[in-house]
Amino acid sequence: MRAKQILLVIMCLGFITNTEAQLLKKLKKRAEKAAERTILNRTDKEVSKKTDKTIDDVTTKKDKKDKKEADEQNSNADTAESSNSALNKNTKAKTEFYKEDLEIKLIENGALNQTQYFDADEVAVKTTQDNMPKPGYIDSEGFIYTYRDGEYTKSSLVALQSQGMMVPTLMLEAYKLPPEPFMAQLEKQNDMGMTANPFNGFVEFAFIYKLDDFRYEDYKETTQFVRGEKYTKFELINEPGFEGNYVLFDTKNRLVEVFSNKLETTQSAGDMYNMSMVPPGKNLLVYNYAPVDVELPQAREVKAQGQELMEGVMGNIVKGGNQSASPVDDDDYDTSNSKGQVKSVKKALKNHKVTEKDLPESYDFDWQYHAKMTMTSRKKESIDMTFLIKKGANYQATLMVDSKSKDMGSSIMLFDSNLNAMVMFMEAQGQKFMQIHPIPEHKQSNDIKDFKITKIPSKTILNYNCKGLQIEDDRYIIKMFHTTEAPVKLSHFMSFSGNKNMDIPDIDPSVISQLSDGLIMEMQMIDKKKSKNNVTITAKSLGNEPKQIVTSDYKVMDLFSGTRFLKN
Repeated sequence: MRAKQILLVIMCLGFITNTEAQLLKKLKKRAEKAAERTILNRTDKEVSKKTDKTIDDVTTKKDKKDKKEADEQNSNADTAESSNSALNKNTKAKTEFYKEDLEIKLIENGALNQTQYFDADEVAVKTTQDNMPKPGYIDSEGFIYTYRDGEYTKSSLVALQSQGMMVPTLMLEAYKLPPEPFMAQLEKQNDMGMTANPFNGFVEFAFIYKLDDFRYEDYKETTQFVRGEKYTKFELINEPGFEGNYVLFDTKNRLVEVFSNKLETTQSAGDMYNMSMVPPGKNLLVYNYAPVDVELPQAREVKAQGQELMEGVMGNIVKGGNQSASPVDDDDYDTSNSKGQVKSVKKALKNHKVTEKDLPESYDFDWQYHAKMTMTSRKKESIDMTFLIKKGANYQATLMVDSKSKDMGSSIMLFDSNLNAMVMFMEAQGQKFMQIHPIPEHKQSNDIKDFKITKIPSKTILNYNCKGLQIEDDRYIIKMFHTTEAPVKLSHFMSFSGNKNMDIPDIDPSVISQLSDGLIMEMQMIDKKKSKNNVTITAKSLGNEPKQIVTSDYKVMDLFSGTRFLKN
Protein backbone atom coordinates (compact mmCIF):
# COMPACT_ATOMS: atom_id res chain seq x y z
CA MET A 1 0.00 0.00 0.00
CA ARG A 2 2.83 2.37 0.90
CA ALA A 3 4.41 1.92 -2.56
CA LYS A 4 1.10 2.67 -4.26
CA GLN A 5 0.63 5.84 -2.20
CA ILE A 6 4.10 7.07 -3.08
CA LEU A 7 3.46 6.33 -6.73
CA LEU A 8 0.18 8.27 -6.64
CA VAL A 9 1.84 11.27 -4.97
CA ILE A 10 4.54 11.34 -7.66
CA MET A 11 1.91 11.13 -10.39
CA CYS A 12 -0.13 13.96 -8.87
CA LEU A 13 2.88 16.24 -8.49
CA GLY A 14 3.86 15.53 -12.10
CA PHE A 15 7.51 14.85 -11.33
CA ILE A 16 7.67 11.54 -13.20
CA THR A 17 10.92 10.76 -14.98
CA ASN A 18 10.84 9.17 -18.44
CA THR A 19 11.87 5.80 -17.04
CA GLU A 20 9.18 5.90 -14.37
CA ALA A 21 6.63 7.02 -16.94
CA GLN A 22 7.51 4.06 -19.15
CA LEU A 23 7.03 1.81 -16.11
CA LEU A 24 3.69 3.38 -15.25
CA LYS A 25 2.54 2.96 -18.81
CA LYS A 26 3.31 -0.75 -18.67
CA LEU A 27 1.63 -1.00 -15.22
CA LYS A 28 -1.41 0.71 -16.69
CA LYS A 29 -1.64 -1.88 -19.48
CA ARG A 30 -1.18 -4.70 -16.98
CA ALA A 31 -3.93 -3.18 -14.81
CA GLU A 32 -6.24 -3.06 -17.82
CA LYS A 33 -5.56 -6.72 -18.52
CA ALA A 34 -6.11 -7.54 -14.84
CA ALA A 35 -9.43 -5.73 -14.99
CA GLU A 36 -10.37 -7.76 -18.04
CA ARG A 37 -9.51 -10.96 -16.17
CA THR A 38 -11.63 -9.83 -13.21
CA ILE A 39 -14.60 -9.21 -15.47
CA LEU A 40 -14.12 -12.60 -17.12
CA ASN A 41 -13.95 -14.32 -13.72
CA ARG A 42 -17.10 -12.52 -12.61
CA THR A 43 -18.84 -13.54 -15.81
CA ASP A 44 -17.72 -17.11 -15.28
CA LYS A 45 -19.29 -17.15 -11.80
CA GLU A 46 -22.56 -15.79 -13.12
CA VAL A 47 -22.60 -18.43 -15.83
CA SER A 48 -21.96 -21.12 -13.21
CA LYS A 49 -24.97 -19.93 -11.24
CA LYS A 50 -27.16 -20.23 -14.32
CA THR A 51 -26.18 -23.87 -14.75
CA ASP A 52 -28.18 -24.64 -11.60
CA LYS A 53 -31.34 -23.89 -13.50
CA THR A 54 -33.10 -26.68 -15.26
CA ILE A 55 -32.89 -27.18 -18.99
CA ASP A 56 -36.62 -26.62 -19.18
CA ASP A 57 -36.10 -22.95 -18.19
CA VAL A 58 -33.89 -22.37 -21.23
CA THR A 59 -35.84 -21.72 -24.39
CA THR A 60 -34.67 -22.28 -27.92
CA LYS A 61 -35.01 -18.57 -28.61
CA LYS A 62 -32.68 -17.70 -25.74
CA ASP A 63 -30.11 -20.22 -26.95
CA LYS A 64 -30.02 -18.58 -30.35
CA LYS A 65 -29.73 -15.12 -28.81
CA ASP A 66 -26.86 -16.17 -26.54
CA LYS A 67 -25.09 -17.84 -29.44
CA LYS A 68 -25.47 -14.71 -31.58
CA GLU A 69 -24.08 -12.49 -28.81
CA ALA A 70 -21.16 -14.86 -28.22
CA ASP A 71 -20.34 -14.94 -31.93
CA GLU A 72 -20.38 -11.14 -32.04
CA GLN A 73 -18.09 -10.95 -29.01
CA ASN A 74 -15.68 -13.45 -30.55
CA SER A 75 -15.78 -11.60 -33.84
CA ASN A 76 -14.99 -8.30 -32.12
CA ALA A 77 -12.17 -9.88 -30.17
CA ASP A 78 -10.66 -11.34 -33.33
CA THR A 79 -10.94 -7.99 -35.08
CA ALA A 80 -9.25 -6.18 -32.18
CA GLU A 81 -6.34 -8.60 -32.23
CA SER A 82 -5.89 -8.37 -35.98
CA SER A 83 -5.53 -4.57 -35.85
CA ASN A 84 -1.89 -5.12 -34.91
CA SER A 85 -1.28 -8.57 -36.33
CA ALA A 86 2.17 -7.41 -37.48
CA LEU A 87 3.40 -7.66 -33.89
CA ASN A 88 2.79 -11.42 -33.98
CA LYS A 89 5.78 -11.81 -36.29
CA ASN A 90 9.31 -11.74 -34.86
CA THR A 91 7.86 -10.27 -31.68
CA LYS A 92 10.89 -10.96 -29.50
CA ALA A 93 13.38 -9.50 -31.97
CA LYS A 94 11.28 -6.37 -32.42
CA THR A 95 10.74 -5.67 -28.73
CA GLU A 96 14.43 -6.23 -28.01
CA PHE A 97 15.44 -3.67 -30.64
CA TYR A 98 12.72 -1.03 -30.17
CA LYS A 99 13.17 -0.38 -26.46
CA GLU A 100 11.54 2.98 -25.67
CA ASP A 101 8.62 5.17 -26.61
CA LEU A 102 9.44 8.19 -28.76
CA GLU A 103 8.05 11.46 -29.93
CA ILE A 104 9.89 12.59 -33.07
CA LYS A 105 9.57 16.06 -34.56
CA LEU A 106 10.63 16.66 -38.16
CA ILE A 107 11.51 20.33 -38.57
CA GLU A 108 12.37 21.86 -41.94
CA ASN A 109 13.85 25.36 -42.14
CA GLY A 110 12.51 26.19 -38.70
CA ALA A 111 8.94 25.00 -39.31
CA LEU A 112 7.42 21.82 -37.87
CA ASN A 113 6.61 19.54 -40.79
CA GLN A 114 5.55 16.32 -39.06
CA THR A 115 5.32 14.65 -35.67
CA GLN A 116 5.69 10.92 -35.19
CA TYR A 117 4.66 9.01 -32.06
CA PHE A 118 6.29 5.63 -31.56
CA ASP A 119 4.85 3.10 -29.11
CA ALA A 120 7.47 0.51 -28.13
CA ASP A 121 4.86 -1.89 -26.73
CA GLU A 122 2.88 -1.90 -29.96
CA VAL A 123 5.96 -1.33 -32.15
CA ALA A 124 3.88 1.07 -34.21
CA VAL A 125 3.96 4.73 -35.25
CA LYS A 126 1.26 7.39 -35.43
CA THR A 127 2.01 10.35 -37.71
CA THR A 128 0.38 13.77 -37.65
CA GLN A 129 0.83 16.81 -39.86
CA ASP A 130 -1.26 19.80 -40.89
CA ASN A 131 -2.33 18.53 -44.31
CA MET A 132 -3.56 15.16 -42.99
CA PRO A 133 -7.29 15.02 -42.03
CA LYS A 134 -6.58 12.11 -39.72
CA PRO A 135 -3.34 10.57 -38.39
CA GLY A 136 -1.41 8.09 -40.46
CA TYR A 137 0.08 4.91 -39.02
CA ILE A 138 2.87 2.44 -39.71
CA ASP A 139 3.12 -1.02 -38.17
CA SER A 140 6.19 -3.16 -37.54
CA GLU A 141 5.82 -4.97 -40.88
CA GLY A 142 6.00 -1.72 -42.83
CA PHE A 143 2.27 -1.45 -43.59
CA ILE A 144 1.28 2.19 -44.10
CA TYR A 145 -2.21 3.13 -42.86
CA THR A 146 -3.94 6.05 -44.56
CA TYR A 147 -7.43 7.53 -44.14
CA ARG A 148 -9.48 8.17 -47.25
CA ASP A 149 -13.16 8.14 -48.19
CA GLY A 150 -14.26 7.40 -44.65
CA GLU A 151 -12.00 4.42 -43.96
CA TYR A 152 -8.42 3.39 -43.22
CA THR A 153 -6.58 1.26 -45.73
CA LYS A 154 -3.10 -0.21 -45.41
CA SER A 155 -0.45 -1.02 -47.99
CA SER A 156 2.69 -3.15 -47.63
CA LEU A 157 4.85 -1.38 -50.19
CA VAL A 158 7.53 -0.58 -47.58
CA ALA A 159 7.78 -4.27 -46.74
CA LEU A 160 9.78 -4.70 -49.92
CA GLN A 161 13.44 -5.21 -49.08
CA SER A 162 14.43 -2.40 -51.41
CA GLN A 163 12.16 0.04 -49.56
CA GLY A 164 13.73 -0.96 -46.24
CA MET A 165 17.03 0.30 -47.56
CA MET A 166 16.18 2.96 -50.14
CA VAL A 167 14.24 5.47 -48.02
CA PRO A 168 16.53 5.32 -44.95
CA THR A 169 19.57 5.58 -47.24
CA LEU A 170 18.18 8.87 -48.57
CA MET A 171 17.82 10.01 -44.97
CA LEU A 172 21.40 9.01 -44.23
CA GLU A 173 22.53 11.14 -47.15
CA ALA A 174 20.33 14.06 -46.13
CA TYR A 175 21.64 14.14 -42.56
CA LYS A 176 25.13 12.83 -43.39
CA LEU A 177 24.95 10.09 -40.75
CA PRO A 178 27.61 7.36 -40.76
CA PRO A 179 26.14 4.60 -42.96
CA GLU A 180 28.15 1.68 -41.53
CA PRO A 181 26.05 1.11 -38.35
CA PHE A 182 22.84 1.41 -40.34
CA MET A 183 23.99 -1.06 -43.02
CA ALA A 184 25.09 -3.54 -40.35
CA GLN A 185 21.70 -3.34 -38.64
CA LEU A 186 19.96 -3.74 -42.00
CA GLU A 187 21.92 -6.93 -42.61
CA LYS A 188 21.14 -8.20 -39.12
CA GLN A 189 17.42 -7.60 -39.48
CA ASN A 190 17.40 -9.38 -42.83
CA ASP A 191 19.34 -12.30 -41.33
CA MET A 192 16.73 -12.55 -38.58
CA GLY A 193 13.89 -12.61 -41.10
CA MET A 194 12.53 -9.24 -40.02
CA THR A 195 11.05 -6.56 -42.23
CA ALA A 196 13.97 -4.16 -42.22
CA ASN A 197 13.42 -0.50 -41.28
CA PRO A 198 9.63 -0.45 -41.44
CA PHE A 199 9.63 3.12 -40.09
CA ASN A 200 11.86 4.49 -42.86
CA GLY A 201 14.79 5.09 -40.53
CA PHE A 202 13.31 7.88 -38.43
CA VAL A 203 12.56 5.59 -35.48
CA GLU A 204 15.38 3.14 -36.21
CA PHE A 205 18.11 5.80 -36.02
CA ALA A 206 17.32 6.34 -32.32
CA PHE A 207 18.11 2.70 -31.54
CA ILE A 208 20.97 2.18 -33.99
CA TYR A 209 23.32 5.06 -33.30
CA LYS A 210 25.60 5.15 -30.27
CA LEU A 211 28.26 7.57 -29.09
CA ASP A 212 31.13 5.46 -30.40
CA ASP A 213 29.71 5.52 -33.93
CA PHE A 214 30.78 9.17 -34.18
CA ARG A 215 34.18 8.91 -32.55
CA TYR A 216 36.47 9.14 -35.56
CA GLU A 217 38.18 11.80 -37.67
CA ASP A 218 35.01 13.05 -39.41
CA TYR A 219 33.49 14.36 -36.18
CA LYS A 220 34.53 16.82 -33.48
CA GLU A 221 33.32 15.84 -30.01
CA THR A 222 32.34 18.50 -27.49
CA THR A 223 30.08 18.82 -24.47
CA GLN A 224 27.35 21.34 -23.81
CA PHE A 225 24.94 21.94 -20.98
CA VAL A 226 21.20 21.73 -21.52
CA ARG A 227 19.01 22.66 -18.56
CA GLY A 228 21.95 22.05 -16.26
CA GLU A 229 22.79 18.60 -17.65
CA LYS A 230 25.82 17.73 -19.75
CA TYR A 231 25.08 16.58 -23.30
CA THR A 232 27.50 15.16 -25.86
CA LYS A 233 27.71 16.85 -29.24
CA PHE A 234 29.38 15.60 -32.42
CA GLU A 235 29.94 18.20 -35.13
CA LEU A 236 30.52 16.99 -38.68
CA ILE A 237 33.78 18.15 -40.27
CA ASN A 238 35.55 17.41 -43.56
CA GLU A 239 32.25 17.51 -45.47
CA PRO A 240 32.05 20.33 -48.07
CA GLY A 241 28.53 21.63 -48.71
CA PHE A 242 27.29 20.94 -45.18
CA GLU A 243 27.91 23.58 -42.53
CA GLY A 244 27.09 23.04 -38.88
CA ASN A 245 25.82 19.47 -39.12
CA TYR A 246 25.70 17.81 -35.72
CA VAL A 247 24.17 15.06 -33.61
CA LEU A 248 23.39 15.38 -29.91
CA PHE A 249 23.18 12.72 -27.20
CA ASP A 250 21.64 13.20 -23.75
CA THR A 251 22.99 12.17 -20.34
CA LYS A 252 21.68 8.63 -20.90
CA ASN A 253 23.62 8.42 -24.18
CA ARG A 254 20.42 8.53 -26.24
CA LEU A 255 20.18 10.29 -29.58
CA VAL A 256 18.12 13.47 -29.08
CA GLU A 257 18.91 15.71 -32.06
CA VAL A 258 20.13 15.31 -35.64
CA PHE A 259 20.74 18.56 -37.52
CA SER A 260 21.70 19.01 -41.16
CA ASN A 261 22.44 22.23 -43.04
CA LYS A 262 22.81 21.56 -46.74
CA LEU A 263 24.20 24.58 -48.59
CA GLU A 264 23.39 25.76 -52.09
CA THR A 265 26.04 24.00 -54.16
CA THR A 266 26.62 23.39 -57.82
CA GLN A 267 26.70 19.75 -58.79
CA SER A 268 27.79 18.07 -61.96
CA ALA A 269 25.05 16.11 -63.72
CA GLY A 270 27.41 13.15 -64.04
CA ASP A 271 28.46 13.15 -60.39
CA MET A 272 26.45 10.25 -59.03
CA TYR A 273 28.35 10.12 -55.74
CA ASN A 274 27.08 13.41 -54.28
CA MET A 275 23.60 13.30 -55.74
CA SER A 276 20.83 13.88 -53.20
CA MET A 277 17.08 14.21 -53.54
CA VAL A 278 16.98 16.48 -50.49
CA PRO A 279 16.96 20.18 -51.44
CA PRO A 280 19.29 22.68 -49.75
CA GLY A 281 18.12 23.88 -46.36
CA LYS A 282 18.10 23.16 -42.65
CA ASN A 283 16.60 19.90 -41.38
CA LEU A 284 16.28 18.89 -37.74
CA LEU A 285 15.11 15.69 -36.07
CA VAL A 286 14.20 16.05 -32.39
CA TYR A 287 13.78 12.90 -30.28
CA ASN A 288 11.83 13.06 -27.03
CA TYR A 289 11.79 9.86 -24.96
CA ALA A 290 8.34 10.07 -23.37
CA PRO A 291 5.41 7.65 -22.96
CA VAL A 292 3.29 7.26 -26.07
CA ASP A 293 0.11 5.27 -26.73
CA VAL A 294 -0.59 4.18 -30.30
CA GLU A 295 -3.60 2.11 -31.24
CA LEU A 296 -3.67 0.96 -34.84
CA PRO A 297 -7.06 1.43 -36.52
CA GLN A 298 -8.95 -1.30 -38.29
CA ALA A 299 -7.84 -1.14 -41.90
CA ARG A 300 -8.52 -2.87 -45.19
CA GLU A 301 -5.39 -4.05 -47.01
CA VAL A 302 -4.95 -2.69 -50.52
CA LYS A 303 -2.23 -2.85 -53.14
CA ALA A 304 -0.45 0.38 -53.99
CA GLN A 305 -0.28 1.37 -57.64
CA GLY A 306 2.59 -0.48 -59.28
CA GLN A 307 3.23 -2.63 -56.21
CA GLU A 308 2.71 -5.97 -57.93
CA LEU A 309 5.20 -4.97 -60.61
CA MET A 310 7.77 -3.99 -57.99
CA GLU A 311 7.20 -7.23 -56.10
CA GLY A 312 7.74 -9.19 -59.28
CA VAL A 313 10.98 -7.35 -60.01
CA MET A 314 12.35 -7.66 -56.49
CA GLY A 315 11.19 -11.24 -56.20
CA ASN A 316 10.97 -11.16 -52.43
CA ILE A 317 8.93 -9.50 -49.73
CA VAL A 318 10.04 -9.75 -46.12
CA LYS A 319 7.04 -9.99 -43.83
CA GLY A 320 8.51 -11.85 -40.90
CA GLY A 321 7.88 -15.40 -39.86
CA ASN A 322 10.99 -16.69 -41.61
CA GLN A 323 13.42 -16.17 -38.79
CA SER A 324 16.87 -17.70 -39.20
CA ALA A 325 17.24 -21.17 -37.70
CA SER A 326 20.55 -20.26 -36.07
CA PRO A 327 20.83 -17.27 -33.70
CA VAL A 328 22.67 -14.22 -34.97
CA ASP A 329 25.97 -13.20 -33.44
CA ASP A 330 26.38 -9.50 -32.66
CA ASP A 331 30.09 -9.74 -33.47
CA ASP A 332 29.14 -10.25 -37.12
CA TYR A 333 27.62 -6.77 -37.19
CA ASP A 334 30.32 -4.86 -35.31
CA THR A 335 31.33 -1.73 -37.24
CA SER A 336 33.92 -0.37 -34.82
CA ASN A 337 36.74 -1.15 -37.29
CA SER A 338 34.96 0.15 -40.38
CA LYS A 339 34.30 3.78 -39.47
CA GLY A 340 34.42 6.03 -42.51
CA GLN A 341 34.79 3.06 -44.84
CA VAL A 342 31.81 3.92 -47.06
CA LYS A 343 32.99 7.50 -47.41
CA SER A 344 36.44 6.25 -48.39
CA VAL A 345 34.95 4.03 -51.09
CA LYS A 346 32.76 6.87 -52.43
CA LYS A 347 35.78 9.16 -52.48
CA ALA A 348 37.79 6.56 -54.38
CA LEU A 349 34.96 6.13 -56.89
CA LYS A 350 34.56 9.86 -57.36
CA ASN A 351 38.29 10.40 -57.90
CA HIS A 352 38.61 7.33 -60.09
CA LYS A 353 40.32 8.45 -63.29
CA VAL A 354 41.51 5.13 -64.68
CA THR A 355 39.88 4.15 -67.98
CA GLU A 356 40.41 1.35 -70.48
CA LYS A 357 42.93 3.63 -72.25
CA ASP A 358 45.21 3.43 -69.20
CA LEU A 359 45.34 -0.36 -69.23
CA PRO A 360 48.23 -2.14 -70.93
CA GLU A 361 47.56 -3.93 -74.21
CA SER A 362 47.77 -7.21 -72.36
CA TYR A 363 48.43 -8.79 -68.99
CA ASP A 364 50.83 -11.72 -69.29
CA PHE A 365 51.32 -14.56 -66.82
CA ASP A 366 53.85 -17.38 -66.51
CA TRP A 367 52.38 -19.54 -63.74
CA GLN A 368 48.99 -20.94 -62.89
CA TYR A 369 48.23 -22.07 -59.37
CA HIS A 370 44.98 -24.08 -59.18
CA ALA A 371 43.08 -24.38 -55.88
CA LYS A 372 39.60 -25.18 -54.64
CA MET A 373 37.68 -23.19 -52.04
CA THR A 374 34.98 -24.96 -50.07
CA MET A 375 32.67 -23.60 -47.39
CA THR A 376 31.38 -25.96 -44.72
CA SER A 377 27.82 -24.77 -45.31
CA ARG A 378 28.09 -25.30 -49.09
CA LYS A 379 30.19 -28.37 -49.71
CA LYS A 380 28.46 -29.02 -53.02
CA GLU A 381 29.07 -25.47 -54.22
CA SER A 382 32.86 -25.27 -54.24
CA ILE A 383 34.69 -22.60 -56.23
CA ASP A 384 37.60 -23.41 -58.50
CA MET A 385 40.26 -20.73 -58.20
CA THR A 386 43.27 -20.27 -60.45
CA PHE A 387 45.86 -17.76 -59.32
CA LEU A 388 47.64 -16.26 -62.33
CA ILE A 389 51.18 -15.23 -61.46
CA LYS A 390 54.05 -13.47 -63.21
CA LYS A 391 57.33 -13.07 -61.36
CA GLY A 392 58.33 -9.46 -60.75
CA ALA A 393 55.04 -8.02 -62.04
CA ASN A 394 53.01 -5.42 -60.16
CA TYR A 395 49.78 -7.23 -60.93
CA GLN A 396 48.21 -10.57 -60.15
CA ALA A 397 44.90 -12.16 -61.03
CA THR A 398 42.50 -14.83 -59.87
CA LEU A 399 40.24 -16.77 -62.23
CA MET A 400 37.10 -18.04 -60.50
CA VAL A 401 34.52 -20.59 -61.63
CA ASP A 402 31.58 -21.60 -59.46
CA SER A 403 31.00 -25.35 -59.70
CA LYS A 404 27.25 -24.72 -59.56
CA SER A 405 27.23 -22.36 -62.53
CA LYS A 406 30.09 -23.41 -64.81
CA ASP A 407 27.94 -22.97 -67.90
CA MET A 408 27.33 -19.32 -67.03
CA GLY A 409 30.92 -18.29 -67.69
CA SER A 410 33.91 -17.24 -65.65
CA SER A 411 35.45 -14.10 -64.22
CA ILE A 412 39.01 -12.94 -63.63
CA MET A 413 39.70 -10.49 -60.84
CA LEU A 414 42.94 -8.61 -61.52
CA PHE A 415 44.74 -6.22 -59.18
CA ASP A 416 47.04 -3.66 -60.81
CA SER A 417 49.13 -1.87 -58.17
CA ASN A 418 50.59 0.58 -60.71
CA LEU A 419 47.12 1.90 -61.51
CA ASN A 420 45.76 1.25 -58.02
CA ALA A 421 42.80 -0.43 -59.68
CA MET A 422 40.93 -3.71 -59.69
CA VAL A 423 39.77 -4.92 -63.11
CA MET A 424 37.06 -7.55 -63.52
CA PHE A 425 37.27 -9.48 -66.81
CA MET A 426 34.02 -11.40 -67.38
CA GLU A 427 33.08 -13.88 -70.07
CA ALA A 428 29.60 -15.33 -70.55
CA GLN A 429 27.64 -16.69 -73.52
CA GLY A 430 30.35 -15.66 -75.96
CA GLN A 431 30.47 -12.06 -74.72
CA LYS A 432 33.41 -10.41 -72.96
CA PHE A 433 33.06 -7.45 -70.60
CA MET A 434 35.27 -5.68 -68.13
CA GLN A 435 34.74 -3.33 -65.19
CA ILE A 436 37.38 -1.06 -63.72
CA HIS A 437 37.15 -0.31 -60.00
CA PRO A 438 39.39 1.85 -57.81
CA ILE A 439 41.09 0.34 -54.79
CA PRO A 440 40.07 2.46 -51.77
CA GLU A 441 42.86 3.71 -49.56
CA HIS A 442 43.44 1.31 -46.71
CA LYS A 443 43.47 2.95 -43.31
CA GLN A 444 45.87 1.42 -40.86
CA SER A 445 44.06 0.30 -37.73
CA ASN A 446 45.39 1.31 -34.32
CA ASP A 447 44.01 -1.88 -32.81
CA ILE A 448 46.66 -4.36 -31.78
CA LYS A 449 45.53 -7.85 -32.70
CA ASP A 450 46.11 -10.42 -30.00
CA PHE A 451 47.25 -13.43 -32.04
CA LYS A 452 48.51 -16.71 -30.70
CA ILE A 453 50.88 -18.29 -33.22
CA THR A 454 51.92 -21.93 -32.88
CA LYS A 455 53.57 -24.54 -35.09
CA ILE A 456 51.53 -27.56 -36.17
CA PRO A 457 52.74 -30.81 -37.83
CA SER A 458 53.97 -30.55 -41.40
CA LYS A 459 52.37 -32.32 -44.35
CA THR A 460 53.13 -33.04 -48.00
CA ILE A 461 50.99 -31.25 -50.61
CA LEU A 462 51.63 -31.61 -54.38
CA ASN A 463 54.95 -33.32 -53.51
CA TYR A 464 56.11 -30.22 -51.63
CA ASN A 465 57.09 -30.39 -47.96
CA CYS A 466 54.78 -27.89 -46.24
CA LYS A 467 55.32 -26.47 -42.77
CA GLY A 468 52.25 -25.92 -40.61
CA LEU A 469 51.37 -22.76 -38.74
CA GLN A 470 48.30 -21.95 -36.67
CA ILE A 471 47.10 -18.42 -35.95
CA GLU A 472 44.38 -18.00 -33.35
CA ASP A 473 42.48 -15.15 -31.75
CA ASP A 474 39.31 -15.02 -29.70
CA ARG A 475 37.10 -15.69 -32.73
CA TYR A 476 39.06 -17.54 -35.42
CA ILE A 477 41.58 -20.31 -35.92
CA ILE A 478 43.57 -20.20 -39.16
CA LYS A 479 45.70 -23.19 -40.12
CA MET A 480 48.17 -22.63 -42.94
CA PHE A 481 50.57 -25.00 -44.67
CA HIS A 482 53.30 -23.29 -46.70
CA THR A 483 56.35 -24.41 -48.60
CA THR A 484 59.63 -22.71 -49.52
CA GLU A 485 60.32 -25.27 -52.26
CA ALA A 486 57.84 -23.86 -54.83
CA PRO A 487 59.07 -21.63 -57.69
CA VAL A 488 56.67 -18.84 -56.67
CA LYS A 489 56.29 -17.17 -53.31
CA LEU A 490 53.60 -15.78 -51.03
CA SER A 491 54.21 -12.24 -52.21
CA HIS A 492 52.91 -13.20 -55.64
CA PHE A 493 49.98 -15.10 -54.16
CA MET A 494 48.38 -12.79 -51.60
CA SER A 495 49.89 -9.33 -52.11
CA PHE A 496 52.12 -7.11 -54.19
CA SER A 497 55.83 -6.84 -53.44
CA GLY A 498 57.38 -5.58 -56.65
CA ASN A 499 58.40 -1.98 -57.13
CA LYS A 500 55.37 -0.79 -55.18
CA ASN A 501 54.57 -2.40 -51.84
CA MET A 502 51.01 -2.55 -50.56
CA ASP A 503 49.85 -3.29 -47.04
CA ILE A 504 47.97 -6.50 -46.38
CA PRO A 505 45.01 -5.56 -44.20
CA ASP A 506 44.11 -7.51 -41.06
CA ILE A 507 47.20 -9.76 -41.12
CA ASP A 508 49.75 -9.46 -38.34
CA PRO A 509 53.20 -8.30 -39.62
CA SER A 510 54.91 -11.06 -37.65
CA VAL A 511 52.95 -13.62 -39.63
CA ILE A 512 53.92 -12.00 -42.92
CA SER A 513 57.61 -12.15 -41.99
CA GLN A 514 57.35 -15.88 -41.33
CA LEU A 515 55.59 -16.62 -44.60
CA SER A 516 57.18 -14.13 -47.01
CA ASP A 517 59.57 -16.73 -48.45
CA GLY A 518 56.94 -19.40 -49.02
CA LEU A 519 53.77 -20.27 -50.88
CA ILE A 520 50.62 -21.23 -49.01
CA MET A 521 49.39 -24.62 -50.24
CA GLU A 522 46.46 -25.06 -47.87
CA MET A 523 44.49 -22.80 -45.60
CA GLN A 524 41.69 -23.61 -43.16
CA MET A 525 39.72 -20.86 -41.48
CA ILE A 526 37.65 -22.01 -38.51
CA ASP A 527 35.00 -19.79 -36.96
CA LYS A 528 34.69 -20.77 -33.30
CA LYS A 529 31.16 -19.42 -33.03
CA LYS A 530 29.70 -20.37 -36.41
CA SER A 531 30.96 -23.54 -38.01
CA LYS A 532 28.97 -22.78 -41.16
CA ASN A 533 31.46 -19.99 -41.89
CA ASN A 534 34.41 -22.39 -42.00
CA VAL A 535 36.40 -22.21 -45.23
CA THR A 536 39.09 -24.44 -46.69
CA ILE A 537 41.35 -23.56 -49.63
CA THR A 538 43.43 -26.45 -50.97
CA ALA A 539 46.03 -26.46 -53.76
CA LYS A 540 45.28 -28.76 -56.69
CA SER A 541 48.16 -28.05 -59.08
CA LEU A 542 50.98 -25.62 -59.80
CA GLY A 543 52.48 -25.35 -63.26
CA ASN A 544 54.42 -23.17 -65.66
CA GLU A 545 51.39 -22.37 -67.87
CA PRO A 546 51.48 -19.08 -69.83
CA LYS A 547 48.27 -17.09 -70.11
CA GLN A 548 47.49 -13.73 -71.66
CA ILE A 549 44.59 -11.31 -71.16
CA VAL A 550 44.21 -8.99 -74.16
CA THR A 551 42.35 -5.94 -72.85
CA SER A 552 41.00 -4.85 -76.26
CA ASP A 553 38.99 -8.08 -76.44
CA TYR A 554 36.68 -6.78 -73.71
CA LYS A 555 33.94 -4.17 -73.82
CA VAL A 556 33.84 -1.76 -70.89
CA MET A 557 30.83 -2.07 -68.61
CA ASP A 558 30.98 1.35 -66.95
CA LEU A 559 28.74 1.48 -63.90
CA PHE A 560 30.27 4.66 -62.52
CA SER A 561 30.36 7.12 -65.39
CA GLY A 562 26.75 8.28 -65.09
CA THR A 563 26.60 8.26 -68.89
CA ARG A 564 26.93 5.23 -71.15
CA PHE A 565 26.61 1.78 -69.62
CA LEU A 566 28.59 -0.06 -72.31
CA LYS A 567 31.49 1.42 -74.22
CA ASN A 568 33.41 -0.10 -77.10
